[in-house]
Amino acid sequence: MLIIKQKIPLDFDMNINIKYHIISKFDNVKYLGVVLDKLTWNSHIPQVKKQISKACGALSRLRHYLPINSLITVYYSLVCSHLQYGISSWGSASTYLLKTIKTIQNKIIRLITFSSYRSNAEKLYAHCTAQNFES
Repeated sequence: MLIIKQKIPLDFDMNINIKYHIISKFDNVKYLGVVLDKLTWNSHIPQVKKQISKACGALSRLRHYLPINSLITVYYSLVCSHLQYGISSWGSASTYLLKTIKTIQNKIIRLITFSSYRSNAEKLYAHCTAQNFES
């Protein structure tokens, strides 16, 4: 005989009122810059990806006018600040989501060093003393 406990769906409508204000139910919420959902980080990581993609565009325009050490400073301020904020919580997200961020970060380091798109990014991180996302 096999006994299976049935799961009760939690999709019930519950209205919470606080001083005549109805509190709505949301799938995700942004709190202190981190988008919280059901701890899958499917909402937060695309936000981070969007922010560092904008920084990639800025660095691609700046690289013709600034030396490498200044570009690395801009990289730390525009890219690493977004990557490091809340990494202890969202760093355990799925490999697929983290790989998208790693791809953009590799593209940025290649832009800074004027390397081709096929060059090994790991050597470029060591050459520029820039911080790698995985380390």
